[in-house]
Amino acid sequence: MARQPLPPYLQVAADLREKITSGEWLPGEQVPSLDDLSETYKVSRTTARRAVQLLITEGLIETRPRWGTFVAERH
Repeated sequence: MARQPLPPYLQVAADLREKITSGEWLPGEQVPSLDDLSETYKVSRTTARRAVQLLITEGLIETRPRWGTFVAERH
């Protein structure tokens, strides 16, 4: 049976996760805005938001009210 491709938000999340775990994006570094992510990955803001929310749930990124979204500090 052929494997179905991952939903777009999981594809975006996987790429962002790789940038974080590989060290390309460092702890404390600001993550691009939803508009920038949607433009970069050619997806809707909703899809970009779902990807970011998944990584927040995983503890890889965090939001700081009135500041933005950042790579979480590793503990």
